Amino acid sequence: MDSTSGDAGKEDDDESSSSSSSGTESTSPKRSELDDFREKWQQELKKEQQHAVQNPSQPTPASSPVVVTDGDWERLSIDQQARALYMQGSELERSGKVYEAMRLYRRATQLVPDIEFKVYEKKHAPAPSNDAATGADPIVDELVERMIEANIDEEEENLENVDLGLRFQALMARSRKLFERANNDRMLIVTSAHLSDLPMELILYILRWVVSCDLDMKSLERFASVCRGCYLLARDPEIWRHACMRVWGVNLGALKGSQFGSWREMYIKRPRILFHGCYISRASYLRSGENSFQDQFYRPVQLVEYYRYFRFFADGKVLMLTTADEPQQCVVKLKQRYPVQNEILRGHYRLLDDMVIIVIQRNRPPANAHLHRPGRKVRDTEPEYGQQQTFYMELQIVSTAKRQFSQLHWKQYTMVQLRNNQEKTTQFDLSTTKYPPLYFSRVKSYHQESEGPLK
Repeated sequence: MDSTSGDAGKEDDDESSSSSSSGTESTSPKRSELDDFREKWQQELKKEQQHAVQNPSQPTPASSPVVVTDGDWERLSIDQQARALYMQGSELERSGKVYEAMRLYRRATQLVPDIEFKVYEKKHAPAPSNDAATGADPIVDELVERMIEANIDEEEENLENVDLGLRFQALMARSRKLFERANNDRMLIVTSAHLSDLPMELILYILRWVVSCDLDMKSLERFASVCRGCYLLARDPEIWRHACMRVWGVNLGALKGSQFGSWREMYIKRPRILFHGCYISRASYLRSGENSFQDQFYRPVQLVEYYRYFRFFADGKVLMLTTADEPQQCVVKLKQRYPVQNEILRGHYRLLDDMVIIVIQRNRPPANAHLHRPGRKVRDTEPEYGQQQTFYMELQIVSTAKRQFSQLHWKQYTMVQLRNNQEKTTQFDLSTTKYPPLYFSRVKSYHQESEGPLK
């Protein structure tokens, strides 16, 4: 009696518990399906991990090897391209690279605005096949893996002692492209042209105009910092060879057998003149003033300050100006090769190792030239020739810790005067008080315009 009653009680409890569980299942069927899907998904992940541990050399059954070529990206649909970019951005976000992930998210949403919801629906939507059940697309997944691996290699590789030119050439050899569009919107492709649409010869010719005949190499280096393709184009050896020929001319020498590995290295490390500014020095001296007639014991002393400016051009011309005006007023006068001001002296220079040899000539009219007026008879006297002055200067190019070739130190200064067929030579005493070193100062307006391409 007791046993049967106990069994009956147990059956009643089982029936009540089963009825309560069925009631809960009927009230929340969606929750049970979601739990079943999660358990099934975790079991599949465990099977794939166990298979990878037991057979590391074989691919997992769910991911068959797919061969993806460079043309597969163009053959993908817009939705597949957006999904690939979104998945790559999610992987980068998991690894902590938020900035790169946001850039890819932006590109994906430009292609498909609701790509986030589509990826979520495709990943969680049930389907009969294994690939569709997991939301997998073999070509897209392979592209994403290859893009992520390439991104990780570029970001995490130690490039301290790596030649970036060779590194970028290897990366360009894979894609076979120097430039790619940042936005794959087809409307932009129809309405506007991209830099990749231009021939390589035309881009190099444009770079010759960027450098110009005044050797604006700073703009070329800015162009190289845009992307990998611009970096490789800015390292074109012909551009740097013509730049070296324009600087050193007949004293260039041969690259083979020299201490430089490329024309660019020669241009950077070999002593030269800077063209995108002026070399300026400020000198001062004391001069005695006039004594007062009321107080004979008062002797005034005047402090005189003046500036000396040198502006060099790449074609061998040089301008020299000595004045008391401030640099803000004088650098504008030295912008043109042939200034109209008579106070500016013109000459030529040559580079010899680390020395700059300058020759400047100035012709002065005779003292009584203003007395000779047209229509007035002139007495038959011996003609008086004007005074001709020739300045020979030698300055040494000196580098500092902050900037290369930023100083010019005086080594020799000679003036030869020719008057009435008589020559007089004067050697100046190059003391640091009268002839201090010249310091380079950059002037941005000098290279705003290009007069001609680099030849």
